[in-house]
Amino acid sequence: MTQLDARPRAGDTVRGSAPADGGDGRGGVRGKGLGGNSVGLMGSAVIGVSTVAPVYCLTSTLGSTAGEVGVQMPAVFLAGFLPMLLVAFAYRELNRAMPDCGTSFTWTVKAFGPRVGWMCGWGLVIATIIVLSNLAGVATSYFWLLAGEITGSASVAALDDSKPVHILTCLVLIAVATAISYRGMTATKGIQYALVGLQLVVLAVFVAMALSKAGSGGPDFASSLDFSWSWLNPFAVQSFAAFTAGLSLSIFMFWGWDACLTANEETTGSEKTPGRAALIAM
Repeated sequence: MTQLDARPRAGDTVRGSAPADGGDGRGGVRGKGLGGNSVGLMGSAVIGVSTVAPVYCLTSTLGSTAGEVGVQMPAVFLAGFLPMLLVAFAYRELNRAMPDCGTSFTWTVKAFGPRVGWMCGWGLVIATIIVLSNLAGVATSYFWLLAGEITGSASVAALDDSKPVHILTCLVLIAVATAISYRGMTATKGIQYALVGLQLVVLAVFVAMALSKAGSGGPDFASSLDFSWSWLNPFAVQSFAAFTAGLSLSIFMFWGWDACLTANEETTGSEKTPGRAALIAM
């Protein structure tokens, strides 16, 4: 994040990004130790898609959304996509004016002063801690489920029910992710390529198997629903509370594209490329 010797004031004009040399630490912007030009458009988009985590959304959020809004889920997804798309456009323009890895924290400080920027920064930190711990918990549950399937042992799969084992596995996964991040953007990019490729392959196989089963006309699909345009009507949701819950879940499923912006100072063409990558990830 940009660190200035002089405290920024509300209403300060955004002048653009910090110089690449990092300044001398006395009268200018101090260096951050970031590797510039480490990621291109494709790499940045892959990082955004990886952070959105489509397989995680499928396993942990899709069912909850369907439980809240039922067959109106496509309409709720569209309703959640529109505000997120507008926010992505806004982020793109803010990044074009001032590409800084602090993103909304830095932009808020420059526009409204350090107090509002502090609140924005802490909001991001708290949200990240909550989400990452939840991600590690979900990964732990499916890790032991997979281990149980591979070994054919129900006792191995049941290890996830042990709180000490669950917590220890979460900490190990977080430590591995931290170690990868510490290696730098180049190492992170390579691993994200592999993970996103694996996720897309799994999703493609899942969709192909689902369509094959549905087209076979088996007994499991005897009571299946035919497509109706009413599924795209958000006003057909049974209650406003259900719509609000479904909308919140759908917005959460789109969340993660902003990772493209947080890597802007390590991206080739930091003023334009991260914004384009964020829109691609959306």
